[in-house]
Amino acid sequence: ACDDGADDVLIIDRVSTEVTLSVKKDIPPSAVTRPIFGILGTIHLVAGNYLIVITKKKKIGEFFNHVIWKATDFDVLSYKKTMLHLTDIQLQDNKTFLAMMNHVLSMDGFYFSTTYDLTHTLQRLSNTSPEFQEMSLLERADQRFVWNGHLLRELSAQPEVHRFALPVLHGFITMHSCSINGKYFDWILISRRSCFRAGVRYYVRGIDSEGHAANFVETEQIVHYNGSRASFVQTRGSIPLYWSQRPNLKYKPLPLINKVANHMDGFQRHFDSQIIIYGKQVIINLVNQKGSEKPLEQAFATMVSSLGNGMIRYPLESVVGPFRHVLFIQICFSYFLVDPAGVVLSTQEGVFRSNCMDCLDRTNVIQSLLARRSLQAQLQRLGVLHVGQKLEEQDEFEKIYKNAWADNANACAKQYAGTGALKTDFTRTGKRTQLGLIMDGWNSLIRYYKNNFSDGFRQDSIDLFLGNYSVDELESHSPLSVPRDLKFLALPIIMVVAFSMCIICLLMAGDTWTETLAYVLFWGVASIGTFFIILYNGKDFVDAPRLVQKEKID
Repeated sequence: ACDDGADDVLIIDRVSTEVTLSVKKDIPPSAVTRPIFGILGTIHLVAGNYLIVITKKKKIGEFFNHVIWKATDFDVLSYKKTMLHLTDIQLQDNKTFLAMMNHVLSMDGFYFSTTYDLTHTLQRLSNTSPEFQEMSLLERADQRFVWNGHLLRELSAQPEVHRFALPVLHGFITMHSCSINGKYFDWILISRRSCFRAGVRYYVRGIDSEGHAANFVETEQIVHYNGSRASFVQTRGSIPLYWSQRPNLKYKPLPLINKVANHMDGFQRHFDSQIIIYGKQVIINLVNQKGSEKPLEQAFATMVSSLGNGMIRYPLESVVGPFRHVLFIQICFSYFLVDPAGVVLSTQEGVFRSNCMDCLDRTNVIQSLLARRSLQAQLQRLGVLHVGQKLEEQDEFEKIYKNAWADNANACAKQYAGTGALKTDFTRTGKRTQLGLIMDGWNSLIRYYKNNFSDGFRQDSIDLFLGNYSVDELESHSPLSVPRDLKFLALPIIMVVAFSMCIICLLMAGDTWTETLAYVLFWGVASIGTFFIILYNGKDFVDAPRLVQKEKID
């Protein structure tokens, strides 16, 4: 430990894997030393155990005198000093598993603090017992948002080493010192991604049997002015039904609702937990009310009506809907506010749960509008804004606000869909721009490629990192060694060759156009025919996950 006056040393035995505490004087003088900034945890792979450490960090800012860091680089250290005990197949599998771990570690958005609990909202932290305050950061953390919870399971079992184990958040954090009317305040935006039912866009939809929703994110906006603190919390998450939307080479795969699952059971589990944590729920469902998204919208509304829970409201009948009604509910919900003496002046009585299909682009736009309205009320109450002043009229702050919410959209989108968000030009400027439309087209193209040809690996990487799959070196058949059917490897090659020959025939046309046309028709029909065969069997050509079985994901 690097704290002033700290003498503790954490020792991990490379052979027995035993973890113990010692003191600095026990370190051999010949020991090689290197600085690290935290222990992410340990994981067992084919070659044995590995220690994952934070090697680089970036200061994001200070949160009520607590420093918040972003982990920017990691190292994965093997307990074993040699790999001679592995077969060639085991070596290859171990290399693949390491690549998966490094893939997750290369994802942007890991945050931590050595002194502050980032996993809880201000309101939750204000309503705690003295025993809670005495707990270590690891013990008291909200497990939904501890992305290294699985990696820390061995250290968690030993309370005496908890101060070496830091809970790490995944999502987005930005902090800004702002000024309006000559009054300075801190404005903070935090998005916490849940590690339950986590994954990538098309492979993780809906809910699981415990009621955990895919792509669930808790977003908290905080204001700190003259010792007073205010916060406003919103959530987003996939439509809480059992449904899937597997990639199959089509631009927008058809969403399928499970016809045999007990939707009410999972639906009720989801909202029961949400009500316990957040209070009343107002659903803002932004999916289209026509086309392939319509059945999901109808099923969602039907489930809310069938549940008949007065704590859940479904006020929007369309994407635009009666937004005035939502704003009235927002006034009733209020926000959390505590004065400099620690006296709670108001609490937030419920949350808006927003969703579209991905819970990314449309969702972020609506959340930024609701957050601005709450911020307007908070700053007026704190005396930063004068009566009658509008937040939209504060040009300097508006630029900070819009860019921060656009950055939040990009962070959430990259973590779930693999690219930056769409429609961020609207969030940044308040209008659609030609450049924004071009960027949306480019991001949509990249999303299509990643969703079909690299998301299987991404999903496997997240499942391994979070402990949804555990490596067993004694497995007789590794899931990584399942061979692809040769016809599915050959058909894309045939299509490319046929299309290339068609182009070559056109470029090298001879004297007789009849002969050239015959060649072009032959190769053209071959390439088009192969293309439709591939498209018809699209699900067999995409990069699918191999570690967690399909029923576990669905």
